[in-house]
Amino acid sequence: MPRNKQKKKDYQRKVATRLPKKTFLIVCEGTKTEPNYFRSFPVLSAKVEIVGTGRNTLSLVRYAEGILQQRQDQFDEVWLVFDKDSFSADSFNQAINYCQTHYQEGFRVAYSNEAFELWYVLHYQLITRPISRYRYSSILTKKMGFRYKKNIPHLYRLLKERQPMALKNAKILYQNRSHSPAKDNPSTTVFQLVEELNRHIID
Repeated sequence: MPRNKQKKKDYQRKVATRLPKKTFLIVCEGTKTEPNYFRSFPVLSAKVEIVGTGRNTLSLVRYAEGILQQRQDQFDEVWLVFDKDSFSADSFNQAINYCQTHYQEGFRVAYSNEAFELWYVLHYQLITRPISRYRYSSILTKKMGFRYKKNIPHLYRLLKERQPMALKNAKILYQNRSHSPAKDNPSTTVFQLVEELNRHIID
């Protein structure tokens, strides 16, 4: 095995567990941006497995179901992380509704309307008016002082000190949500997954 691959494997093993109190499966729409962010959490008292799929809304639900058919007893919670993007309101809402109606089976949802980068923006400011996801990059570039690009590997560390502000702003948006998440631009429930992971950072 090449040396660099061996190093990567060893690193992933260290992140995983130490007598885990809880087990999480995080299934992401994105293959890098979201997995990179959640893998950066220094979780100590839980086992976290993160999968980036390239799938969205209902196809992401089907993908998670497929994993659980093989490994149902291995996870306490299964979080689906996906964006509204340009997908239909029906498919977006149906995927969220699936997670909510299967709550007792461990399904949870961390959705963003319109995109995951909204969570990053909320570390700097509260946005209450509808905004296109194509504007997130320019906002983040201005706020962070360097050009924002997807897949920046150290965003968790860069934004950690501002996380309380993001949690506060995301909750304000959530409190004002409607009956249809697809209509709630901007909105995100990523804060719920972040708070859950935060509970396991310290034993």
